[in-house]
Amino acid sequence: MVGVGAAVLALIGLGTGAGLLFVRKPWATGAGLGLMIGWALWSIVSAGYCTGLNPGLYA
Repeated sequence: MVGVGAAVLALIGLGTGAGLLFVRKPWATGAGLGLMIGWALWSIVSAGYCTGLNPGLYA
């Protein structure tokens, strides 16, 4: 169940960011990169706890 949550959170953060990159407008490119970089940094800072990447912390 945690894996499904991690996949959904990754799809929201990375998928939406990648989708915004394809819009090809300056504001969309900035927002898309911001979403993807923010998701990656938050995963590193929180050791994957907030983004669902570290299921060992949930046990």
